[in-house]
Amino acid sequence: MLSKQGIRPGSINMGRILRNLRYRSSQSRLVTYRRPPIYGKDNYGVEGGTIVTQELLYPQLPALIRPALTADYKLERQGANVIGAARVYTPNLQTIKGFPNFTQTTTNPNFDEIEGWDRFIDTSRTVYQVPTDATTGWTSGSTANVTFESDGQTITATLGTDYVGDFYYTTGATNTLEADRIRFQIKASGASNIALTNFKSMNGGTQNGNYALTYTPASLSIPTGSWLTVDVPFASGSISEGTSIYLSGTRYAVSMTSGSSFDDEANFRDFVLNVSGAASGNKVMIRGIKYYKSIEWHVHSCKELNDDFLTFNCVRTRGKRDSRRRAYG
Repeated sequence: MLSKQGIRPGSINMGRILRNLRYRSSQSRLVTYRRPPIYGKDNYGVEGGTIVTQELLYPQLPALIRPALTADYKLERQGANVIGAARVYTPNLQTIKGFPNFTQTTTNPNFDEIEGWDRFIDTSRTVYQVPTDATTGWTSGSTANVTFESDGQTITATLGTDYVGDFYYTTGATNTLEADRIRFQIKASGASNIALTNFKSMNGGTQNGNYALTYTPASLSIPTGSWLTVDVPFASGSISEGTSIYLSGTRYAVSMTSGSSFDDEANFRDFVLNVSGAASGNKVMIRGIKYYKSIEWHVHSCKELNDDFLTFNCVRTRGKRDSRRRAYG
């Protein structure tokens, strides 16, 4: 593989290697990069209180993950925990800064490099994937007029005369207990100002807002060129803190609200998208809707930093035992 790089002898095109390996090995894959928010300091130099730099949450970073220990089950003071260690390889910094969101500009100045205790969010396993290879189960909502077609991978929703409202996938009771994140890709055509008003996961009930976990982005227009990758927590962490969607380096704050009867331990029933189109005939395309269980690899040290690739020693500091979660609620 190295002999086919087409670059100067002695150099490695790590980006191309990772791309080729993705078709041959599950160890090379796209991960989500996250840097937690940075808080201001008080007069004693202690961080806390007001956020001065928002979190960075950039999906689609190519990485080769070589675990040394994926899951070490520990009993700690507050109960059971799962820890681990891995070595993570990425393209060089110049290549990374050429990826969407990672480009450093005057409007996106916060990403300089991958630092200690930044995270690589990896997929442990897909718990449930909403089907987009057929139109079965996809339904137009009460306020929108939508028709559906599928090319075997992507659902295309064509907006009719009522082009503002929701459409959704519905199914029988399906277990998503082990999932802690949701990921999907979305784009539009026909207008540049089709808004993603919100999206919802309904667990425990169908088409009833009391059973919904609702994600509401701030003024987000769905892109018409490349796919927008959305990767957000699912009922993990504090719902009141919300999350982020990044598009071309710009952060769109996403509020999270749960209905009075929402229970993440309840079975999945509906995945809902609420859009605001510009005219009849506008299209919204969506694919790869996955509820998945994640592993967060925290950067502990940088083993190698050169012009060809980066190597990070990472640790897994926490993990849940699903049997205990199911038993204790």
